[in-house]
Amino acid sequence: MSMDSFEKYEFTWNGKKAALARAKEPSRKTFCLCREESRNLDTTGNLYLEGDNLEVLKLLQESFLGAVRVIYIDPPYNTGNDLIYHDDMEDSGWCSMMYARLLLARNLLMEDGVIFISIDDNEQANLKKICDEVFGADNYLNQLVWVSNMTGRQISGHGAAKTWESILVYAKNIAVSPSLTVDVDFAKKKMPDAYKGFRKDIRSDAYGDFAVGDTLYNHNRKFNEETRPTLVFSIFYNPGTGEIVTGDIGSTIEGFVELLPHANGDGTHKYHAWRWSRKKIARESKDLIVLPTSSGGYEIYTKIRNYNTTLLKDIITNIPNGDSELRKLFGGRKIFDYPKSTDLMRVLIGSVDDKEAVVLDFFSGSATTAHAVMLLNAKDGGHRRFIMVQKPEICEEKSEACKAGYGNICEIGKERIRRAGDKIKAEYSKKDTEPDVGFIVLKLTDADK
Repeated sequence: MSMDSFEKYEFTWNGKKAALARAKEPSRKTFCLCREESRNLDTTGNLYLEGDNLEVLKLLQESFLGAVRVIYIDPPYNTGNDLIYHDDMEDSGWCSMMYARLLLARNLLMEDGVIFISIDDNEQANLKKICDEVFGADNYLNQLVWVSNMTGRQISGHGAAKTWESILVYAKNIAVSPSLTVDVDFAKKKMPDAYKGFRKDIRSDAYGDFAVGDTLYNHNRKFNEETRPTLVFSIFYNPGTGEIVTGDIGSTIEGFVELLPHANGDGTHKYHAWRWSRKKIARESKDLIVLPTSSGGYEIYTKIRNYNTTLLKDIITNIPNGDSELRKLFGGRKIFDYPKSTDLMRVLIGSVDDKEAVVLDFFSGSATTAHAVMLLNAKDGGHRRFIMVQKPEICEEKSEACKAGYGNICEIGKERIRRAGDKIKAEYSKKDTEPDVGFIVLKLTDADK
């Protein structure tokens, strides 16, 4: 056997083994409750955790193993201007920093959990390879394109102006991962360039309102009586009772009209296959509707019960960063550079249909994720909980944040949650259930103290 047969593709770098070892090392840290900085301590389900996120992620394994539905992170982009983790800002160090943390983060995800990671071109290729290893290449869902600046930026002085950033999306287990969806009204209002139309034929039946969906036949000619023989049959419809059953092609059922599968135009096969099996039609016929055609026949369609949502597209348009939003919360002061917007977070977090989700952000920054979780709950009556993790990085002495009295990034994040919570409570005070705008502050400390 030749030596070539032992060769395989592997993504590696100096320090990878050491990063794996660091992730496996037990933490010698613990949490200390900070009552005076917490809000609604006895009733809130939200957490704000201060400290190095590697150590925090280790400690979270005890209480949140397999319990987190959504993770969003906006890690340092390794551009040389990042405020966090200065010692790691070289390619191999950046890879090691992310690798160790993502290994621990994966453990926290539920089996049907999803992680979103914002990144720019500088480390996007490396991040994709790391995620393929940590989560498995088969669990890659999407690379979303967030058009954050349609005007474009040209920083390097070469090439075209940059208008977008990447958001990598991975599932814990793609086999049970749900589709990512977005509210139609929200999408049309906030992202009009990407979401147009959505005029639906709305009707009602004994089970409630529904929209008339697509026809039941599979439009792809490759799905036919040869390739999908169990999906080629006749559907029988009773115009008097509305009953729908299945049967063999050419058979008759008294009182029923035979709906043949659509003719296949590939020149070889006779029929298109149906999209539903016989068993599914028998089980879910209430979600089918038969309507007359202009030629005097009938066509069968699906009923869409949850017609206010649509599949999320892999391009996010018309949503800028959160700079102006954050300025308004802090009296016009620019206290944080390049914050993400709550609209972007509402698109991502809201795309996972789970109003009880635990949402983790372990590069919390200005706490946009916490703000967005509170907003989502206020708008849809959800009970999502957030876990924010942030290293107390010192604000530069000449920065607007320091001048405003904020000594580190954690102080900005906590104050942002307080101000956003007050605003949300004021705006949604007439709702039946008041959203949880509290949070418990836990600070990392040595276990032997």
